[in-house]
Order: sequence, then structure tokens, then C-alpha cells
Amino acid sequence: MSLKKLEHRTHRVGELIEEYRLGTLVIPEFQRDYVWKPNKAPLLLDSLYHGFPVSSLLVWESDGKEVRSRRAEPRQAPGRTRWLIDGQQRVITLHRIRFGDENIDVVFHPLKEQFARANAATAKDKDWIRVAHIWDPEGFRELLRHGWPKVVEERIERVHRLLEYEIPAVYMADHSFESAVAAFERINTLGVKLKKQDIESARVAARHSGFIRDEVVPVLKKLHSDGYKRIDVGHLFRACAFLAHPDGRARTPLHELSEVDVKKAWKATLKGVEEAKTLLNNELGVTGTELLPSGALMVPVIALCATLKPSERNSAEIAGWVALAALMHRYSTSALANLDQDLRVCRADDPVQALLKNLRQTRSHLRAQLTDFDASLNDRGALFAVYVACRERNLMDLLSTETLRTDRGLDRHHIFPRAQFPELSRTKADVVPNIAFIKGGTNKSVGAPSPDVYLRKLAPKILASQCISPEREDWELDAFEDFCNARLKLLSEAFNDFLKRTFPTRLNMG
Repeated sequence: MSLKKLEHRTHRVGELIEEYRLGTLVIPEFQRDYVWKPNKAPLLLDSLYHGFPVSSLLVWESDGKEVRSRRAEPRQAPGRTRWLIDGQQRVITLHRIRFGDENIDVVFHPLKEQFARANAATAKDKDWIRVAHIWDPEGFRELLRHGWPKVVEERIERVHRLLEYEIPAVYMADHSFESAVAAFERINTLGVKLKKQDIESARVAARHSGFIRDEVVPVLKKLHSDGYKRIDVGHLFRACAFLAHPDGRARTPLHELSEVDVKKAWKATLKGVEEAKTLLNNELGVTGTELLPSGALMVPVIALCATLKPSERNSAEIAGWVALAALMHRYSTSALANLDQDLRVCRADDPVQALLKNLRQTRSHLRAQLTDFDASLNDRGALFAVYVACRERNLMDLLSTETLRTDRGLDRHHIFPRAQFPELSRTKADVVPNIAFIKGGTNKSVGAPSPDVYLRKLAPKILASQCISPEREDWELDAFEDFCNARLKLLSEAFNDFLKRTFPTRLNMG
């Protein structure tokens, strides 16, 4: 018998993130759940930033059957699926860092060259920058327009180039399923063998690889091209698992189901996705996930749209829950547990009331407060709430009376331009109450004049639609703090008006 060979390849960080998001690099069912503590994420980035070596990934390549005894081509052969045997924790962590999702939002301090998890302390220090923003192509271009000192710009670019960092991978392309399981046990379980049922569930999962390749991957590619880039394979699988059994279980592992049952649940998931997209478009003008703080917010909406007939659901209330959940950072901590909790109550007789009850576990009064908007630009939930508040006031472009929608392109705009601040204190401008949403390309037209110059040219109804105070004395740079305080009040009032209109009887707005 000939000696089986291993293939050595490398994957860039950006490639790994995209392949995991698209489902072309799959986590086998016999892998343990994600267990890394969130504070490991900054340490991983710090290792990459300083060029420290990262241990190899181990990948098993399968065609959905027992892998044939032949050497694979240098690249993934058609009809084959790659299963990540070792490296799950690192790959999922990098993916969550990229989007700042599910309790892993990492920030970078270019002067100190330090990484940390976003928290209340980093939110108060405007020198901390979200890695998710640096790794986002548009966000990176926006950062480079800020006029940083040269050393700061170089360090931001260095963080961006971490997407090109090459991580080694060892491929088991001509090995049997049993060899892959044995490799996992040898590496991950310190000699403790997997249970028989775990191995069998993994074998069944491997048989679904054709479904992943032929059904899941094309759907994700289409969603991402349509602007729903924050939805990943995990989100769709959670919705699919929820829909697979109408017996009240929050989720059913897909490996427990036959191919027929998986495809039936998948068909319901796709229906829910399309109707969820329509619902959020109609109710909030949202045509993608760019504004949403987390793709996880889509999962309960998908579940409700897939299980309830249009006549049985209140679309406005579902959209209202999305806005409230974003404002209250529902999935920024304990994301998996909170998502399971929310999916369970999607089977309730009154699911929206049950979802609101879950939110009340962290805040008894479901209404916006001034402090919700008093945040740095790292707070994506607050930014989305600004959009919702301004939309309640009939959001208009700064240079026209055109009502704005995300499908027509939106840019974030600093009302007080960063260039108006002294060079060493420009990060003061990077706060949520200083952000307006405007039509794509308008930034080039507005340029960087002081607001006391260009705001006085705008009609009162445009200022009102942006929740901007009409008091001209607040438009001077030395009155920036007063401007922000006035806008915090207008934003919270507008958001609460949205809630009152959406939930006229459900919320205690006292």
C-alpha cells in the first residue's frame, strides 16, 4: 500500500473569511462548538500584526462520498467540499472580527499599536478604530480620507494588509473519512475518542456536502452580490435548522435529517429570506445588510416570514423589533444564546410580543434614551438607529428634497467635517450625533466647509429630516458639544415617535 501524501497550501486571511462566509470551507458536525473566549480575538490579531507564526489549518477534502484514492489537484476540484478539521476557532474568530459581529468587535489604537475588544472605555477614546471598519473596503477608503498623521496612516494600512497574511494549511485530499476523524481526535481531544454517535453524525453531514456545494454556496453568492453581505452560512443554517422541525425545538442539527427533509427545510428558508428582504425594504427602506449591526438580526425575521402567512404577521411590528434589537445591541453579547432564545419564541402565539419580552430582560422600558446615541462610530447599532430616527422624519438629501433610501445609495457624512478640528483632536468628530446619511456622491459636492456655512443654505424641512437643530449658534465649531447634545435629543425623540407609531399599544413609553 502506498504512503498517503499530504498537500501543503496557504490561505490569505481575507480568503479564509470569504470561504467560511460562503460555505465553501465547512465546519464538520464532529467539531466542538465555538468555545474561544472573546478576549482571544485581540491576541490573535496582535500575533498577525507582529508577524508571529500561526499554526497550520487541517482540511479534509470530500466529494460527499468516501474520498477516492487519488491525489487532488492543486486547487479544489469540481464537485468537492473542504471540511475544516482543525482551525475552527481561528477562522470563525477572524470572520467575526471582519464584521464586528456576535460579541467579537475588535478595535485598534494606532498610536499605541494595541488591539482590544470594543467596550465602554474604548468608546470614550476616539483614537480606537474598529478593525471591521479597517477591513471593509469602503470603510478603509473612508479612513484614508481623514488626513491622519503619516505614522497613524501607515499603521492603519498595516492592519488592513493583515487580510493578505498567509496562514498555512495541510490538506488530507486522498484520505478516508475515518482518517479525518482520527486526525481530529489526535489534534483536538487529547486522546479522548469521539462518541460513536458523533462520528456517525459527521458521516451523515459529509453526505450533505453536495447540498452545500450545489444549493447553499450559490444562494450565498447571490445574497452577497445583492448587498446582503452580513448574512453568512451560519445564519442560513440556523434558520434552516429552526424550520426543519415544527416540534418546538429551537434548532435541529441538519445531520439528523434525511436529504429530503434538509431540502424541504431549505426551500422554506429561501422563501423566508426573500420575504424578509421584501419586509425590511417596505418597512425600513433597507435593501441590504450594510446598515444592520449584525446579520443575525435577519434570522428571526426569516423564521417568521417562513412560518407565518402574510395575513398572519404584522410586518411593521417585525421591522420595529429589528430596529429596537439593533438599538439595544441584542446580538453584540451572548449572540448564540440570545438568538436561540429569540428563535424559540418565534413559535409563540404572539411572536412579536414574545420577542419584545426577551428585549425587556435587559431594559424594562423599551424606548430610546439620549445615551443610546451618545456613542462613537464603532457603535453600529446606534448608527442604524440614527437612520431609523431620520427616516421617521422623512430623511432627505442635504442638497435636494429627495427622500433617501438605501437602494439609491447612502453615504455617511460628518456634519462637522474632521478637517475643521485641530489635527490632534480630529477624532472628536467621529461620534454618532455628528453623522448624517446622505445620497451617495453628495460628500464630494458638500466638500468640507463649516456647518455654519452650508447648513444655513438648507430649507428647515431638510434640517428637520436629519434631526439637526435649527439653532444657528450651535453650528459654530466652539459649540460642537451643544450641537451634539441638541441632536441627541432630536434623535431619541424621532426614534421614540417611530416606536409609538409602530407599537401603539405594546410598549410602555412612560
